[in-house]
Amino acid sequence: MTDAHPDLTCLHSAYLHSAAWAFGRKRTWTASSPEAAERLAHERLEGYYEADVPPWQLAADSAAETLKRAGVEPTDLDLVIYASESTDSRVDLSRDPDRFAMAAGAETVPLLGATANVCANFGAALRIARNAIQVGDARRVLLVTTDVWDDRSRLVDAGTCLMSDAAASVLVTADRPDEGWLVGDIHSATDHAMHDVDPAVDTIAMVRRTAGGMRRAAEGFFASHRLRREDYPRIVVGNVGLTVLRVLAAAGGLDLGRMVTQTAQNGHCFAADVIVNLAEIEPEARHGDRVLALSTGHNYWTCVGLQRVAEQTR
Repeated sequence: MTDAHPDLTCLHSAYLHSAAWAFGRKRTWTASSPEAAERLAHERLEGYYEADVPPWQLAADSAAETLKRAGVEPTDLDLVIYASESTDSRVDLSRDPDRFAMAAGAETVPLLGATANVCANFGAALRIARNAIQVGDARRVLLVTTDVWDDRSRLVDAGTCLMSDAAASVLVTADRPDEGWLVGDIHSATDHAMHDVDPAVDTIAMVRRTAGGMRRAAEGFFASHRLRREDYPRIVVGNVGLTVLRVLAAAGGLDLGRMVTQTAQNGHCFAADVIVNLAEIEPEARHGDRVLALSTGHNYWTCVGLQRVAEQTR
């Protein structure tokens, strides 16, 4: 393994590490009928988290743990990226990033917001962080995603997704960590018109356009460098139901059996899923192992190439 990505040899390498997260209280979704229970079991939907604090507070709790694990002081950060999609009564989009920065001890650190990519906000935020590192604009970037659901039913997308409250954070740095991931290619596809599609009303259109978006993201990702699908033995995905996972796998030409999720345990924690699920496989990943991360949302699909960095080969 080389530290420089083959397509980025003239730029600085960027590393992702020190993942942490903060969940709400653990809950179990109760089915309203035997038919609903059968549907939940098929989709592997069961547990979720419900928070009674605003998203910025969850983010502050997660970020504090990331900084502790990295041994970095908040004042040593060059940039903070705060990603959130929440819009309920607990949220103040104009003030919450400031509240988070104050609580995290980073009140004088520049902060950027990342939003509008729904549950794919992690992919968008990571692109910003990686690019800042690559061009030398920053050496230490704190990236945090944080979301809570509103008062609508948590069972969404025609019963294929159970929404959960959580924050997750990582540090993206120019300095190579003892344990972490080298960030490689990031390729996205989008379909803005999909926000006019209600999955419960027009399921066929939802599936067709989701498949089209995932196909474009995967084709663009694998066309951009020399690696093949077979070079990624693990695929870290969001905690969505089995029906959606099958659509993503088939459309992207990916192996469903390689996908890593924690759907039944955690529910769909918005953009935090990929960070939490990536940390789940870290102990078994060897130095040099490649992982494909899929940061996807209602109308965004992002492929992220990652390569394991570790002090020792297990």
